Amino acid sequence: MSAWAERATRGGARRLAAVAVVLLSGIGLAALTGCKSGDDGGDVLRLAINPWPGYEFLYLAGARGYLAEEGLKVDFVERPDLGGVRAAYLAGEADAMTVTLTEVLRTCDDVPERCPRVVLVADYSDGADVLMAVPPLRSPADLRGRRIAVEDGTATMFLLSRALEAAGLSFANVQVVQMPQADMAAAVRAGRVDAVATYPPVALDLARTGRLRTIFSSADIEGEVVDVVAVAPAWAEDREEAVAALVRAWDRAVEFWRENPGEAEAVMAAREGVSARAFAESLAHIRILRSAEQRFLFTQGGPLERAVAHHDRLLRRAGLIQGPDRSGQVIVGQYLQTALR
Repeated sequence: MSAWAERATRGGARRLAAVAVVLLSGIGLAALTGCKSGDDGGDVLRLAINPWPGYEFLYLAGARGYLAEEGLKVDFVERPDLGGVRAAYLAGEADAMTVTLTEVLRTCDDVPERCPRVVLVADYSDGADVLMAVPPLRSPADLRGRRIAVEDGTATMFLLSRALEAAGLSFANVQVVQMPQADMAAAVRAGRVDAVATYPPVALDLARTGRLRTIFSSADIEGEVVDVVAVAPAWAEDREEAVAALVRAWDRAVEFWRENPGEAEAVMAAREGVSARAFAESLAHIRILRSAEQRFLFTQGGPLERAVAHHDRLLRRAGLIQGPDRSGQVIVGQYLQTALR
């Protein structure tokens, strides 16, 4: 098991913890809104984050001093998986989170008053998110009646729904087994599941075992599995320049990686406890974007809005969201524009 997976195992008990009712007064209000200023007078952003190669550039921005130089302090609230990240945000332990559009829409459905705003795209998954199955299963059409492991309420559910849709199937035609990413390898070994919807690092570990084959991936639905930074509306609206500072620090980290790939990947891999080669292997299946390269994504009616609408439709079909359609309020491009100015 990789160091990434080991970290997920150690933290698995915290996954999807029950969210307590927070009193909107005194300490409760401070917990929800976060602190505006740090000891140095700069803004502080509590960012819930999980292991994923695309998100690692935020740590690199901190390690290189870019966040501090832009006047922003980021307190990383580390969780083992996407479910844990969303739970931290729901519990008021974070002002922002690194997630996919699935978690954004589910959060809007759960707490409409804190419906997060997507302010930055970290990457597109271009084959990193995969649906893997044990032989002799060869395609999504072979999944009828099979047991499929997914991480509850995350983009793995979206990936599975798209694979089933492509095969003319639905969730009613399969047995969904909800479990943390870190438990999937053991479930495969024990024969408890026939397929898994997963992503690195677990996907890399499973591929190396030779027990499964990839039968569908995010490369089959290009541009639909997007990793984003989403910020609480109250925090973002009060601190436009601080959010722009996060975008600028991100750009600087990506630029450093492009100019010094070996050095940057060694730093990021070391922090995760994996080899630089393994880290580079993960990056090969995602597209990292600077803000200038993703500006078109935030245009009205653009790729992000279309992707959100697609996620919304499939999540409703799966019964994972029921409230009003909030897809029109989650994509906010003004912070990229401020950063680019």
